[in-house]
Amino acid sequence: MDDFEKKWKRIQEQLRIQMSGDEQPRISSGRTLFGIRSEGERKMEEFARQIEAEYQARELGKEENQREL
Repeated sequence: MDDFEKKWKRIQEQLRIQMSGDEQPRISSGRTLFGIRSEGERKMEEFARQIEAEYQARELGKEENQREL
């Protein structure tokens, strides 16, 4: 299921919940409903990718050092 289908499914689910009145909607904003990431979320993901790349490079370096021994 691609992102569009996931977003459309979320919208349909929220509409169903609101129309039935059985539950309170769990979505607090259109940003959340449509899956739009904030600038803070984008930066956190970028930092996480950088940290992961550094970790992988460090692990690769350790493996190469062990092979040389």
